[in-house]
Amino acid sequence: MAKPKRKQYVAQNVEMIRSAAYESLSGNAVKLLILMQTHWRMYEPIAYSVTEAQKRIGCCRGKAHEAFKELEAHGFIKLMLDAHFHKQLARRWRLTFREFNDQKPTDEWQDWKAEN
Repeated sequence: MAKPKRKQYVAQNVEMIRSAAYESLSGNAVKLLILMQTHWRMYEPIAYSVTEAQKRIGCCRGKAHEAFKELEAHGFIKLMLDAHFHKQLARRWRLTFREFNDQKPTDEWQDWKAEN
């Protein structure tokens, strides 16, 4: 008898969800953040392109790009390696609220302040 596949889950910190930084995110940014978490690995930055985000979120390229900018500005993601078009390499990101390379989360989202 085949062993059933282990289900995977995406869990988010309630403190983070209740934060001003998270509550001010657009719907596209929240969706992108959840999608990026499905690619999280402890020792490897997340390769996620604007094109992939556009397809998965179901929005135009400009809105997908804005979602990345928003997540970065709010401190939820950090760029680790820029894209290389000719080599077809997507940008590489790390989630600031997850461990990375045996380092504790940096949680930059906690420092975010709304602009008046």
